[in-house]
Amino acid sequence: MNSARELLQKYWGWSDFRPGQKEAIDASLSGKNTLIILPTGGGKSLCFQLTALLQDGICVVVSPLVALMIDQVSALKSKNIRALSIHGSMRENDLVEALDQCAFGNIKLLYLSPERLRNPIVCERLKTLPISLLAIDEAHCISHWGHDFRPAYRQIAQFHSIINKPPVMALTATATQRVKKDIIASLELEDTQLIQTSFFRPNLSYQVIHTENKLSTIRSILKNSSGNTILYLRTRQHCETLVEQLRMEGIHARYFHGGSSKKSELIDDWQSGREPIMVATSAFGMGIDQANVRQVIHAALPESIESYYQEAGRAGRDEKPAKATIVTSTRDIQVVNNQFLATIPQADLVRQVYTKLCAYFQIAYGELPLEPLDMSFENFVNTYNFPSKKTYEVFRIFDQIGCIRWSNLVVERFRLQVLYKGKELNNLIRKKSSLSTILNILVRLYPNITETPQAIDGYQLSKRTGVGTDQLKVHFAALEKKGYAAISSWNCDTRLFFLEPREDEYILTRAIKHLNQSLETRKVQLKAVQDYVENEKQCNQALLLDYFGETTKTVCGHCSTCQSAPNPARLQSSIITILKKQPASLENLSKLLVIEEKTIIASLMEMLNEERILQKDQLFHVIE
Repeated sequence: MNSARELLQKYWGWSDFRPGQKEAIDASLSGKNTLIILPTGGGKSLCFQLTALLQDGICVVVSPLVALMIDQVSALKSKNIRALSIHGSMRENDLVEALDQCAFGNIKLLYLSPERLRNPIVCERLKTLPISLLAIDEAHCISHWGHDFRPAYRQIAQFHSIINKPPVMALTATATQRVKKDIIASLELEDTQLIQTSFFRPNLSYQVIHTENKLSTIRSILKNSSGNTILYLRTRQHCETLVEQLRMEGIHARYFHGGSSKKSELIDDWQSGREPIMVATSAFGMGIDQANVRQVIHAALPESIESYYQEAGRAGRDEKPAKATIVTSTRDIQVVNNQFLATIPQADLVRQVYTKLCAYFQIAYGELPLEPLDMSFENFVNTYNFPSKKTYEVFRIFDQIGCIRWSNLVVERFRLQVLYKGKELNNLIRKKSSLSTILNILVRLYPNITETPQAIDGYQLSKRTGVGTDQLKVHFAALEKKGYAAISSWNCDTRLFFLEPREDEYILTRAIKHLNQSLETRKVQLKAVQDYVENEKQCNQALLLDYFGETTKTVCGHCSTCQSAPNPARLQSSIITILKKQPASLENLSKLLVIEEKTIIASLMEMLNEERILQKDQLFHVIE
């Protein structure tokens, strides 16, 4: 059997492991449970991928992002490593086929979205397979105190027992001491070996620039940068607006967000360097292996230090000098508080939404709907005059405590009532035509359809009849035209699965407890972000290390805080070097040196007094 280094060279073309990787692989091969904390770009996925190749059986990987799963499976297949993914958008027959491949196709890695762990078909089939390792990517999602809590991750401990408890490898790029403990406790792991490398990134310069003219500052940064750049903003509209503004300034950039079309083409153009500047929401960057990113800029404050460290860490993965810059103004703290605190609902709204949701679908106390329920979110909030954003947050709370699972969809639904009964209906059904076939199936599927309008699932009806959904619309129109049925349609964008019977007090007590905990977590996270951007004394890199529990007295020497009090002689030398190339204003010197104006003024005054420079028309000139 090949050794770990031989496989590393064969499949990845690397001669040596990165810090922590070999230790993680060895620990897992010895049967230990492991918690792996490696920085962004530290090669976490290789830890479980190579481990899977070194032993018999299948490695099951729980991953929260469908796009990331698909990318990793594609990359593995390009190396002739057999892998596949199972995610929430798959139809049941595709799911069964994928599980058959696991049983008979020599699959080495199976990627699952966490929501699939709730599927009884998946659980029943996987417990019969030889699973050698359970890898949990983005493991911080399991913690209420993590920056991206994902409720389905709480099912992993139960799933682990079902598949006969193979070794667990939990992986994340960021975790505070509290989150580490929560991960281990939630997964119910015993004798867990922690493998963690330093969060210190010696090549990465963490900058915080305070300005009231963000566009001017960003323009200057981009004009003086090389290599690939990612510029993060909070919303789709802001991304598109900034790209237009930059283009007017002669800087060509593209935008990327959840609604972008031709995403693969956008990523290819950016990675190739044809379009090196990408203005994006946080949807961009996860799972994209791009080593030469020289600059990550946050033009809007991040929601937490954890998310900032991950996003900033996409710069300088080739270990060459790179910058992670936050461009901030005096309003930003208030803006981010409004975005992440003002949208949190009050307890009364949580109660109202739950009771009205049950009324909307006519769910009686103690009842558990067995079928998914579809609705228009806009119609729901308008019916009860609820605030949209806060209602959305309430839905997230119900999902997170596990009483209702919800997902987005775009589907046209129909409400239909058959207008014929008795002998007349039977005579219609006996006719040999496509309409009689559909009427027959409708009456069998929906026994009360002749009494009251019934919500029709077009996908299920299409499966039963073998008629495509578009053709069904044609048949429905024909039924209505002939007077056989009365039909209305509406667009649904939300699908709900009730996971627990309606028990108002029990469910609402849990929901409100979770609400209070979420509010406290967000306050702590936003306070940490505020402390970071307002920091004027401690090295930025050291401040980040402290946040993650890695105490150090070492300073990086090149962050904005370290540079704010530079060696006077070195600063003056840097100013002379710039002015020898061309005269510059105070504003331009500040941007080129990435040092605030107030720090430069004293050196400029001293150099003017010594007649080493002169000032003319608000520009400084060197005296030769």
